[in-house]
Amino acid sequence: MSIPLILLFFILHIAYSQETCSKEEALSRFKEFINKYYLWKDRVDGVEWGSLDEAIMYLRKNGDRWTAITKLEEDRLWYSKAKMYGIGIRWDEDGQIKRVFRGSPAEKAGLKEGDIIISVNGVKEKNLWSQTIRNVQIGSTLNVSVKRGNTVLDFRIIKGEFTVPPVEDVRVILLDHKRIGYIALTNFTNPAVEEFRKALEFLNSQNIDALLLDLRDNGGGLISVTKAIADMLIRGEGVMFYLESRNGGPDIYEFKSGEPILSKPLLVFVNRWTASAAELLTVLLKVYDKAIVAGELTVGKYVGSNMYQLDNCGDILRLVTFEMKLPDGRNITDDKGILPDCVIKAKGDEGLSMALDCLMDKIFRESSVAQP
Repeated sequence: MSIPLILLFFILHIAYSQETCSKEEALSRFKEFINKYYLWKDRVDGVEWGSLDEAIMYLRKNGDRWTAITKLEEDRLWYSKAKMYGIGIRWDEDGQIKRVFRGSPAEKAGLKEGDIIISVNGVKEKNLWSQTIRNVQIGSTLNVSVKRGNTVLDFRIIKGEFTVPPVEDVRVILLDHKRIGYIALTNFTNPAVEEFRKALEFLNSQNIDALLLDLRDNGGGLISVTKAIADMLIRGEGVMFYLESRNGGPDIYEFKSGEPILSKPLLVFVNRWTASAAELLTVLLKVYDKAIVAGELTVGKYVGSNMYQLDNCGDILRLVTFEMKLPDGRNITDDKGILPDCVIKAKGDEGLSMALDCLMDKIFRESSVAQP
């Protein structure tokens, strides 16, 4: 009996996929990229791994929290359009949902801010929820159990695409006869440049006296976007910062000529989730614009990554390859993070209120006392 043509095609397709997406070939490419580009190559010299999972686990145990294997399609969607695949929620260390993104699968299913997550697909360990969501295929269903008040509710949520707005909030806050501009910037994806520009132009039209830039929970993004946003706020001459890799010359970023869009006293609000490009912008504003920093110690991610294709099935190695440095050769921070001028551990509206108090004290009240 002959094999139907469509079945033969399917068998050949599977065989071709297995050949072109060989785990052994992906591991070989991983080792090649490590040897050529890895910033901390001395940590892995002479080490052999039997699989990609084993390799990533080894890097984690030896201090690399950042190198990861991702999907090309997902990275492109995120950096180009600020969109993600998932269910569209953020939760705190207590498992309470702090944000349900508009138009996300979670919102459509009925999850609400304030719900307390009990489990995700049966997993009760909070530290595993993100990985559990990532492991589910797009279009597949996740079972999320939450506590709402005294009631336990179960939701079936289909994993899909949602948008994370780079500028989450922009407004003017009136305080002690001062007009304080407020911008909550959540990421450094390509759409952030134009959204941040519009936010600054709006606040400029409102004759604000100072700006509070909220970078809490901002895990970073593209260096080019960070530089474009820094150019809207600060000016100088020569080198603003540079990137240094293990081999090759430094990648230098110079100040932009002309006037910034907004030139006002500035406070940057950070927390223990503020990382990478967000830490870079914080330091640049502190060094060049005398910005006040309020909040918690930041993550301490002074390194950045480049992406390399591992196979023909969309697997990408996001590999730590460079350090972010100021012109004098210092890293933008160390692995302990940025120490704030005003330590604030409170969250939500209470934390914002304390950050505003810090702004008023450090920018307006102290400066008025210092005047003769």
